[in-house]
Amino acid sequence: SITFYSVKRWLSRMSLHEDILKIVEEELPGIGRYMLKKQLKDLGLTEESIGVEDIPKISRALSEASAMFGKEKARRLSRRIERVSGIEKAVQGEKSRDRKIGMLVDMAVARERRGEGEEAMRLYEEGLKLAEKSDFPRVVADIKRRMAEIYVRKADFESAEEALLDAREISERIFDKKGVLMTVNSLGSLEWRKGNYGRAIRYLESAQRMAERMGEKDMEGKAYMGLANIYDEMGDEEKGIHYSEMALRALEKAGDERGIVTIYNNLGVSYARMGDMKGDRKGYEKSKEYYEKCIGLSKKLDYLVMEGWASFNLAETLAKMGEFKEALKYARHSEDIFERMGDELGMSGALMSFAVIYREKGDFEEAERYFKRTIAMRRKLKTPYRIADALYEYGMLLKETDKKRAKAVLSEAAKIFEGIGNEERAKEARKAL
Repeated sequence: SITFYSVKRWLSRMSLHEDILKIVEEELPGIGRYMLKKQLKDLGLTEESIGVEDIPKISRALSEASAMFGKEKARRLSRRIERVSGIEKAVQGEKSRDRKIGMLVDMAVARERRGEGEEAMRLYEEGLKLAEKSDFPRVVADIKRRMAEIYVRKADFESAEEALLDAREISERIFDKKGVLMTVNSLGSLEWRKGNYGRAIRYLESAQRMAERMGEKDMEGKAYMGLANIYDEMGDEEKGIHYSEMALRALEKAGDERGIVTIYNNLGVSYARMGDMKGDRKGYEKSKEYYEKCIGLSKKLDYLVMEGWASFNLAETLAKMGEFKEALKYARHSEDIFERMGDELGMSGALMSFAVIYREKGDFEEAERYFKRTIAMRRKLKTPYRIADALYEYGMLLKETDKKRAKAVLSEAAKIFEGIGNEERAKEARKAL
């Protein structure tokens, strides 16, 4: 039966829809109404069914859909919708712990994708405390894995490892096979970041076997992706391309567009290295093609991190092809992304791209300034492969300007490569000596 309260709730939900509609029509004149209608349909919502609890996912969906019109517009749209709905107040007043945790996680994911890492972490921590208090172990493990991703981007590997080991222990205790699989894969990625190739390969091969047994194509693709990254860094580009292609097939079957974005970047890296090793412009052209595909799909998906990585990688490839104006454009774009995100690991890549551009242009003084900044940042972040890679590239500059210092820098690069078991890159550095 229709009551006063049901009518009041219906009017409230219709009012919320009108508020959101007004914002999208102001931000996206001519297309806003149709975009909102499509996103609601994709989320399984109607104008009458929208509740405050749906705002985080609506905000995120509209932000991703509107990214093609500019990142700042997408962020402003998302923030305005959250503000007009009073979502923060609604979350704090939510009585159901289960629903409140879900809203906090949805909001955290939305902010993380907008590049607001600190705000995302605050929301994850609030959700984690509530999940621990409510004895929701599966949710606790999921939040810890999400927090670990932010720690890794900030190069806080100790906190990331602690969170992931906790998540694995919880998932094993409650017999959550998918949770164990996801955590083992993340541990492999973490060890790769730290330069521990042997441990990383063992984790990732284990994850690949688990995923294959479970029929989890998306996770199988991610494990192959991790193996491709490692073999690329170890200088085995052919093996890197093989694993990237295996990953691409698995991720296409799973319909994982964000995973496919990463594979495009990885294939770009593999072909760029082939260009470096063989001095073959075809390698750079193939690399450029994959980076551009990665950036295009990243924009569509609002995948800011991968847009930044592909942009600084593309900047280096363009510099080696002599296209300096375009290279600087992509390097600045990458720098802007990582500065807004507070992502120091990504920023070190952006700085490195500037160093390579100026070296290739012949502006050795400016190149040296950027190399020194890159190396200092990477030493602070304690990422051995990336330190050695920057030292190697810096040494190649010094061969033109100061052969004595070049010898010292390339020797250090070779020792670090040897220390992490990367014999191929160590041999490359010794050959440069």
